[in-house]
Amino acid sequence: MSYTKTTFRDNILTPVNKIQKETIKLNDFTPILKYLNATLDIHHNILKNDGDIGTLWNELVFDLLASIHSASSGFYRSAIVTLRSILEIGTASFFYFDHKIQFGIFQKTNAKADKYVSALINDYDFFKTKYIKCFYEDIDSIEKSPDSVSIYLTKKYGELSDVVHGRYNSLIKINSVTINYSQSDFKKYEKLLLSTLSILAVLYVLRFNDFNNTDILELANICGVVKL
Repeated sequence: MSYTKTTFRDNILTPVNKIQKETIKLNDFTPILKYLNATLDIHHNILKNDGDIGTLWNELVFDLLASIHSASSGFYRSAIVTLRSILEIGTASFFYFDHKIQFGIFQKTNAKADKYVSALINDYDFFKTKYIKCFYEDIDSIEKSPDSVSIYLTKKYGELSDVVHGRYNSLIKINSVTINYSQSDFKKYEKLLLSTLSILAVLYVLRFNDFNNTDILELANICGVVKL
């Protein structure tokens, strides 16, 4: 089939509008909206602490809204792919907060965005227990186990990367390209969304020693790597 304005409207825009209505009707959006708002609070607080690093969170928030919109429109795999971008930008922002010279090089020379989650952990011990102790000495009393934060980051990054690279069991539309609503695919997305936002909340709470916002703490506790 070749597309015209009419077929684009009938085969994409109209079904998407129907899916969006179904998504709102058939799902409790309370958790998504609650933790979206908590993430926006993190964004606001980071902007106050460091405007330069906060610009990365501007991009992160835009990606987050795009991801939720895609999932609400039936584009579940695309929505999950964007979650990896969110995780990468979020983790990079905390790395650059502690490495301002490298951020300056990244920003002023348009350097390659190669601070992948796996590279940060392997090369810099990013958010391993000994790393966290440099700014939060009591981490032993709240983490699930030694290096639980970095281990979870590695696992989540791998899980999202499987979708990005098209690991077979992560594919959704192998039998049809029809755009339709799927309750199971939306719930899978919701679980990945909340777990991704949760680990970023953990990084924020620990790095900025901010235990004041109960919704952020509740979000951070979802992934189970710390008890706040």
